[in-house]
Amino acid sequence: MIAHGSKEVTTMFLLKAITLVSLLNANCDVAAIEIAKRPLIVMVANASDERSRGLMRRRVLSPFDGMIFAYDSPHHVRLWMQDTPLPLDMLFFDGNGRLVSLHRNAVPLDQAPIDGGSNVQYVVELQAGGHPDILAEPNILELNACNGILVDEQLRNKTRRPIP
Repeated sequence: MIAHGSKEVTTMFLLKAITLVSLLNANCDVAAIEIAKRPLIVMVANASDERSRGLMRRRVLSPFDGMIFAYDSPHHVRLWMQDTPLPLDMLFFDGNGRLVSLHRNAVPLDQAPIDGGSNVQYVVELQAGGHPDILAEPNILELNACNGILVDEQLRNKTRRPIP
């Protein structure tokens, strides 16, 4: 697609960015996203208090794959693992869903800041080591649905699937 001209690429990223903005909707609690063509069901933290709390005190993510933090606009993001007993992999994306940085295996309960870099609008936290296919080639973040039928259907199917 890139070889055919920048107009197609620009349109693709514009549509993706518009779709990602729906994560900022106050009614969006759960979203179906895709990273490296791998579908994931994630909790959404789009309010300041939700982002501050994140995955603190959670010992299990199931039936979800993780959490996505959605910020109103791109900026410099630093996170930490205080009161978070699960080791996490963190993927930092810009407003177009392109990967800015990746932090593997964040240490549980660590208070040291994890610098995601500048121009970050979305952060996806996944259980450390739980998605090696995504971490091998994280590519682009895509939002498929937010609190819609697609999410409900995927979540229902996910909860029926045996946990490895």
